[in-house]
Amino acid sequence: MGVISPAHTVVEDRRIITEGHLDGYSIGLDLGKSQDFTAICVAEVFLCERQRWQKLQFEPMAQIVQRRVTWRYRIRNVHRYPRGTSYPDIARSVRSVMGQLPAAPVPPALFVDRTGVGAPVVDTMREMGLALVGVSITGGAKVNKPNCWEANVPKSVLASALDIAFAEDRLELTSQATASEALKSELQGFRVKKTTHGNETMEAWREGIHDDLVLATALAVWGGEQRIRPRPPVQWDLGR
Repeated sequence: MGVISPAHTVVEDRRIITEGHLDGYSIGLDLGKSQDFTAICVAEVFLCERQRWQKLQFEPMAQIVQRRVTWRYRIRNVHRYPRGTSYPDIARSVRSVMGQLPAAPVPPALFVDRTGVGAPVVDTMREMGLALVGVSITGGAKVNKPNCWEANVPKSVLASALDIAFAEDRLELTSQATASEALKSELQGFRVKKTTHGNETMEAWREGIHDDLVLATALAVWGGEQRIRPRPPVQWDLGR
């Protein structure tokens, strides 16, 4: 049986995530029906490094023993549109928001809930020249990406992306966001719960709670984790 040398005894073991630098923006848009709220979340995406530091006994200082790339998210803005806001007005607002974002190395990525009433609005946004990914929120646990501008994503996957980012301290809510307090309230009303089938679902703690801000944020975080780069819509000029 081997003997562990005291010189190789780990006396300090810690993990950190570096501040990193601004890499781009991930934007989530949860579209509500005509009498429901629609919410948008704009997240700054920081390219960071996850590092593991260890210090061995008798060594003067700790050293990095493991490192990998990761992303950190800071909610720049989260906004809930008033009930009854028309879809064309929402589309114009989103285009304006994206156009006013400060420059970043990577163009902003927009992830839009196209479930149900969302599909026509997605088409309108593309006609307006917005590069986006239309997300259909589904059941089950498997993500399906038929092409580079569409994705079928289980709600459980969106919930897990949000939950993991929080657990790893990679999601920061700022007070600058217009609906930040409402978002915090919504987040307190949800949990990631294991069902009897082993799937993860996002459930409301209380009946009737809104989830539009949470879903918009989850779309932004999930999209950022996937590193999807939406392609600009093709403009066909067939002449007259």
